[in-house]
Amino acid sequence: MGSCVIFQTWNDSEAELVRGILESYGIPCHIRSKISHQVYPFTMDGLGEIRLEIPSEAEEEARRILQEHLTAGASGNPDSLPDDH
Repeated sequence: MGSCVIFQTWNDSEAELVRGILESYGIPCHIRSKISHQVYPFTMDGLGEIRLEIPSEAEEEARRILQEHLTAGASGNPDSLPDDH
């Protein structure tokens, strides 16, 4: 059972938001970075990149979920989490 990177960002808040969305659907998500953003709150030469990893078998579902949320956000829907997930 392997893992894959589902999302990459430079922003801690964005990483936490995406992790929250995926975990609300039961998809375990781990945040990985080469440096601690609490100790070094800056980026340099790619060191500050944040990667979200999920189990490989959940990749298709996770991509669908994130695309649905992106589409809902682009349409101005303030309630981007469906009630019946």
